[in-house]
Amino acid sequence: MRAARRAVVVPSVGTCLVALALAFAGDARADEAAQADRASVDRIAVRFWSPETGGTSRPRFITERELAFEARLEALGEDSNFGNAGAYQERHVRAATERRVSEELLATLMIEHGTDPRDMPALVTRARAAMVDRVGGPAAFAAAMAAEGIDEGEVGDFLRRQVRAAIYVDRSITPILRPTEEELREVFRTDAHPYKGMKLDDVRERFQRWLVGERLRQAESGFLQAARTRVKIVTVPAGK
Repeated sequence: MRAARRAVVVPSVGTCLVALALAFAGDARADEAAQADRASVDRIAVRFWSPETGGTSRPRFITERELAFEARLEALGEDSNFGNAGAYQERHVRAATERRVSEELLATLMIEHGTDPRDMPALVTRARAAMVDRVGGPAAFAAAMAAEGIDEGEVGDFLRRQVRAAIYVDRSITPILRPTEEELREVFRTDAHPYKGMKLDDVRERFQRWLVGERLRQAESGFLQAARTRVKIVTVPAGK
């Protein structure tokens, strides 16, 4: 694994969202920075819609607490701050927002075009293990949950959405869930990954989970870029 970097003290997700509003909505006002710093138990931080979600009459929402948790996971996955609650910056909030939106759209498409597979519980368990590995282990994951007051039920919702997105990608866009032995060996030998210096046979299951996760992230990014003209993302200033 990469060496841990020193944690950076950063503003809350609300403050980061003020900066992101310039990119997403183009109409942020200067005084929103002060408003975003006001403490709140939870509130709507982002709303978004697209034809896939039902258009303007049926927007989807991301709460500030959910977004902060997902931004922490982005930061931990990037920096491998083992055991740290996950200091995050504006780029992590942006990445978390975009990933959440793409997963919502893909999961919605999966529900519309199919049913959950019989092995859904096993897929959710595997997705959780991959997420825990990515952020540096169970302690780091638990710390991120505790930092934002996220409970197991919310984590389950998060994981089921991610699995449904992965299933839709695998069925309708490109196969990602079952890499072949040849693919595993080629990527393990040639690509940058957290298991360099180890033997594939010793970390096969963890490496396969990592590879599926990376391919899902790439597919989600490509999907959202292609859907930009159909998707509207609006940050909601604190106090609104």
